[in-house]
Amino acid sequence: MRPFVLGNYMNAHFMSVDRLPDSGESLVAKRVFREHGGKGLNLGLGLHRLGANVDMLLAVGADDAGEAVRRALVAEGMRDELFLTLGDASGFGVGFIASDGGNFLAVHLGANALLGAQHVERAAAQLARADWLLAHFELPDTVIRHAFRLARCYGIPTYLNPSPWRAIDRELLAMTDVLVVNSQEAALLFDLPDAVRWSRAEWSARLSALAERIGWRGRVLAVTLAADGSVALDAAGRMAAALPFVIEQVDATGAGDAFGCGLVDALSRGEALSAALRFGNACGAHVAARAGIFAHLPRKAELADLLGRAKPAGPD
Repeated sequence: MRPFVLGNYMNAHFMSVDRLPDSGESLVAKRVFREHGGKGLNLGLGLHRLGANVDMLLAVGADDAGEAVRRALVAEGMRDELFLTLGDASGFGVGFIASDGGNFLAVHLGANALLGAQHVERAAAQLARADWLLAHFELPDTVIRHAFRLARCYGIPTYLNPSPWRAIDRELLAMTDVLVVNSQEAALLFDLPDAVRWSRAEWSARLSALAERIGWRGRVLAVTLAADGSVALDAAGRMAAALPFVIEQVDATGAGDAFGCGLVDALSRGEALSAALRFGNACGAHVAARAGIFAHLPRKAELADLLGRAKPAGPD
């Protein structure tokens, strides 16, 4: 597998708190830590650890954080030929992590906002030999749209995780083969606020009609449901679902990115959609059971133990 990832970098800072604060409230953090982050970085590194030969277009600033993440990724064995220094400041993010694993995040794009279609164009040779293109919404629309247009020309399947949420325009939706959203994003996608509380069974019953309503014509539309597993609709209108794994959740941040890596890896290996969802769930569970993301995006050997011993939770 040779994916091309539209990467992004966030110098990520996290504070552990007893609970998430209310509006205007100040809390005392029990623990503070930082790590290299960003949805695009997580996708690129996660796929690399699963064994993919990754090309990642990544913008960092001319600062210590940018140099540090470059060194860290090269030490992991990733190629840095598409790592660009743009502007003075790397992306910066802050997250609050509650005792129950709940979280919220805020990000400043920094160098990521300076990445443009011209940089994608310069990487066209690497994109042309890819077998997947992966993107997220921590980059400008112009970058994603240009890369997806090139992917269409080259016949490369595309993956999109529209997070942080913003509305997906019709052109981009039409160019997306695999769309992955969590329950909150799905509720916004379908303009159904109450859907954030739907169960796996409710999503399985309703997703096909909802996809038709927004004109979805892609290969896989997946909804991740945290402790309720995941569901997906395939191109033939068939539903698939996968149960969650029983874990003690520590930090759900990055679990969705890990799920996406597992899903794409399994699909690229020709796995059935239900099996691909289960593998994605395992990747997400592995991350959610640990503090931090960069150090814990899994390798397949680490997942073998979880897949072999852990019992999925609840009825299908």
